[in-house]
Amino acid sequence: MYWAGLIILLCLGLTEAGTSYSKAPPCREVKECFNYDLACENPDYEVRHYNASKWVATNVTSLFMEYASYQGFTRLFQYIQSKNEEGKHINMTAPVLLKIPQNERIMEFKKYIIYFLLPADHQQSPPAPIDTDVYFVDLPEMYAYVKSFGGWLFTWNSKFYASKLKQQLHNVGEHFDSSYYYDAVYNSPMTLVDRHNEVWYIAEGTPVCPTSAP
Repeated sequence: MYWAGLIILLCLGLTEAGTSYSKAPPCREVKECFNYDLACENPDYEVRHYNASKWVATNVTSLFMEYASYQGFTRLFQYIQSKNEEGKHINMTAPVLLKIPQNERIMEFKKYIIYFLLPADHQQSPPAPIDTDVYFVDLPEMYAYVKSFGGWLFTWNSKFYASKLKQQLHNVGEHFDSSYYYDAVYNSPMTLVDRHNEVWYIAEGTPVCPTSAP
């Protein structure tokens, strides 16, 4: 049953990956999103400015991004569903971030970090987690280079779009941290079509905004 479901999801991902992603605002399934200011954009990517923010996170070491994402999401979802010291239910936000170490080798264990953005009313003093594998992270103010795409997120399309964005940034001489990138997922696992995903590289310094990316 598991493999049948995975094959169905893969087919959906392959089908939708060949179409353009949704042009509707990606943050439409939750009340709060990680807001940003659009510094500039061109046909290939956006340059966004994000303010400092607090997230709840967990690490998963795995051969497979898909397994790490599932395990991390489950752990963090339990935290917001009252598995915390105050027994509070915390609203889901978007996107879910997945930090991926940049490594060309395929069959190698990697440490992935999965993040949920804490809602505004929990940014200052969120309830402490019960699970010792769950912790808080303060992300600093940052500029991100962002490429969007549709379908389901898998290792193959994550790597494809990250590689494409990386090359486009190199082509225009942008400076960014190439040791890792983020996947950003905006949709519930129950959303089957019209999905929105992104890959992010974090800028080093203040970005220049070119009119096009060769």
